[in-house]
Amino acid sequence: MGVHLMRRDLAGVNKKRELGGILRPAKALMAVAVVIAAAATACTPVAPSGPFAVPAAPCADVVLVTARGSSQDVASWESVSINRNFRKQLASVAPGRSLRILELGDLNGDAVLDPGGYPAVGFDRIVGVDPRAASPEDYAILGGYNESRRVGAAEAVSVLEQIAASCPNSRLAVVGTSMGADSIALGLRQVSQATEERIDTLQLFGDPRFTRGPWARAARVEVPSGHGLLGPRVPYVPAGIASRTASWCGEFDGTCSGVWPLSIFQVIADCSELRQFAWCSRRHVDYDYWAHEPAMREAAEEVSLRAGWITAAP
Repeated sequence: MGVHLMRRDLAGVNKKRELGGILRPAKALMAVAVVIAAAATACTPVAPSGPFAVPAAPCADVVLVTARGSSQDVASWESVSINRNFRKQLASVAPGRSLRILELGDLNGDAVLDPGGYPAVGFDRIVGVDPRAASPEDYAILGGYNESRRVGAAEAVSVLEQIAASCPNSRLAVVGTSMGADSIALGLRQVSQATEERIDTLQLFGDPRFTRGPWARAARVEVPSGHGLLGPRVPYVPAGIASRTASWCGEFDGTCSGVWPLSIFQVIADCSELRQFAWCSRRHVDYDYWAHEPAMREAAEEVSLRAGWITAAP
């Protein structure tokens, strides 16, 4: 399967306001309270309790939610590449727009795995018997993978619903890599229709359940079985977001192409001098080299178009 199958609590603010000992009319106080509450709701999310609580912070114009691939630590090189490229492209397409980035498993952004957060388990923990693997999309022998994916999906749903509820004007962009792509796609089946509509772009890389379709960004990739290594995901993504989805698959990625022998090329530790060859630049671990920049450009344009910040892609 490759190296990886693949961040003011406003609630209950009941301050007694003393304005120089002058009591204002009750109606005026009520009006002020309503205005303050409305502004606070629009600008700062209420921090909920629970294992996937999004830390309180001012609402950004765009919130990027990411899920890394298996075996990857939080704040890994892969995450850094995606974040850097999206920030750069957003600044180019829609200058001055604020951005907040939330990585599943590291919602507070301290580069330490959150307790109970999406673990993106390593290859050594993917195999294991899963007694709950009743779905045809779950292989019982991949118990560690299945459980990691369930946690990732649950965290994705929680984060997206929290941001959608507490930051009604924020645009949502979602990115998943390998196991993270599979987790995100599973989670999107469970979000509300209103939240799904808020997602402006979905970018997937090296999806183990990659399937050819209008979302495919894999011109030279052969997919003999019609799907990735772990079989099809039907539907691939919810119908309401299919037109805003892009799924990237490298021609030497055995995970998304379903041609597992191609994964042998990942044992090549250093490809820096061999990038001219596809077998050293289009593997499961090479999306930062060829796909992140165009994908994040597409994502920034999609967000900006749907937000009305631009009227046509540059």
